[in-house]
Amino acid sequence: MELTDNTKGFKDEFSIIRLDGNMGYNHQPQRTAVNRIYIYQNGIGSVTIDKTSLHLEKYQVLLIAKGQIFLFSEDSSLAGYEITFTDAFWEKAPESASNCKSVLFNLNADNQGLAAEKNDLEELFSISSMLNREFQTENYINKTDALAAYLKIIMIKTANINFSLQERYNNSDRKIYTHFLELVSQNYQKTREVSAYAGFLNITHKQLSGICHKQGGNPPKKIIAGMIINEAKRMLYFSASPVKEIASVLNFSSTEQFSHFFKKQTSLSPQTYRNLGQF
Repeated sequence: MELTDNTKGFKDEFSIIRLDGNMGYNHQPQRTAVNRIYIYQNGIGSVTIDKTSLHLEKYQVLLIAKGQIFLFSEDSSLAGYEITFTDAFWEKAPESASNCKSVLFNLNADNQGLAAEKNDLEELFSISSMLNREFQTENYINKTDALAAYLKIIMIKTANINFSLQERYNNSDRKIYTHFLELVSQNYQKTREVSAYAGFLNITHKQLSGICHKQGGNPPKKIIAGMIINEAKRMLYFSASPVKEIASVLNFSSTEQFSHFFKKQTSLSPQTYRNLGQF
C-alpha cells in the first residue's frame, strides 16, 4: 500500500484552519508530514495515534508529531483550530521555545492528549484566533516572524497547560528523560544501544534505566524498541519496500536479524504483519 500524506489545509511550511464539525479526513490511517496541534472546545469521537486511542472531549489540546500515523473515527467532530507546521518553520521560532517542542513532540504518548481547564483553553483559543487572522492577511516582509512568534506563545502555553506537566518539565530527571526521548526519536535508525544514549547524556546505563522507569514506567531498551517497531510498521503498511530494504534502513545487519527483532516484539514476522494489511 502506498503512503498517503494528509496535508489538508497545509500551505508551504505553516497553516491554521478553523474546525467547525466533521473532520472530513479519509477514513484510512495516514502518516503526517507535518507537526499538528488541535485546540478545541468541543470534541466527539476518538483518534488513534500510532495504535494509541484517545477520546475527543471538551477543552483539549491534541498533539501529533511529524511521521506519526493517525486515524480519526468516522463520528469524530472538533470545534476549534488545527495548526500544522514543519520542523523547518519551527526553526524560525525563537530559540528559547525549543525545549517546549522537545517536551510535546517527541513521538511519545505521554502528552498527546492534554486536558485543559476552560479558562486555559479559552486563552489558547484567543491566541489561535489572532494567529488565524494574521495568517489570512496579505503577505508582508516580516509575516513569517509574526506567525512564528504566535506559534511560540501557543507552544509555551500548551506546555504549561497542565500543572503536572509543568512540574515534570522543571524536574531534572524529567529533563534528562525528555532529552533521551528526543535523542531516540532522532537516532533510533542509527543505534539501538542504551549505552550509547547514556553516554551522550553523560550518565550511566543504570542511571538512565532508573530515570526511564521512574518517569515513563518502561526501561530504555523497551522505549527504543517501541520507536523502531512503530517505524517498521509504518514502512510495512504504507510502502512496498522489500523487507530487506526496511531492515537496512533501520540499521539491521540482515533481514534475519530484523525479522527476529520484529517477531520478538510483535509475535509476527514482518511479512505476516504486512499481509494482514492492518496498522
